[in-house]
Amino acid sequence: MYSFLRYTTNAHAAARRMAWLFVVLFSCAASTQAQRIALKTNALYWAAATPNLGAEFRLNRHLTLSVEGALNRVKIGSIDTRGEMFSPELRYWFSARPHARHFLGVTGVAANYRLALKNRNYDGDAYGAGLTYGYSFVLGKRWSMETTVGAGALYVRQMKYHNGEEKPARPNDVKWTPAPLKAGVSFVYMLR
Repeated sequence: MYSFLRYTTNAHAAARRMAWLFVVLFSCAASTQAQRIALKTNALYWAAATPNLGAEFRLNRHLTLSVEGALNRVKIGSIDTRGEMFSPELRYWFSARPHARHFLGVTGVAANYRLALKNRNYDGDAYGAGLTYGYSFVLGKRWSMETTVGAGALYVRQMKYHNGEEKPARPNDVKWTPAPLKAGVSFVYMLR
């Protein structure tokens, strides 16, 4: 999985990885009935210039499996960010109807990134797991809006260096750290 998530400067390779991610995401739905699938996108990620897409599959009356992916390529002045993220989440809905009202979840995250801020550079991978809480507001027969927050532990392997310094050959900053893992205001469309 490390080689799949490893950042490369080749834009075509990054596009192929994201395409592969979404093929896997939607092939999971092959044996699922359409009314049990929801497509969604996180507006907070879009506000940060991070295109994202997710799908949520109903497993039973209380459980769903959500899978999301995001891609970021932004350069504004002295800020340069590049990253990819994949996040599965198992959700327990307190109502007997998924996609309505309160839920708790167990989430995982796998990401790689390159971040340049002024004269500091960070290039690495992050893997983590944690708990989430959310609430889904039903807007109509097929539409809803959900809010989500989550936190947990993150394992970070990164190369930290200043501009003008040679980039380290291996990660020089490896650690476990508590971190916010999820924040979202997502628009959800239920497929029929």
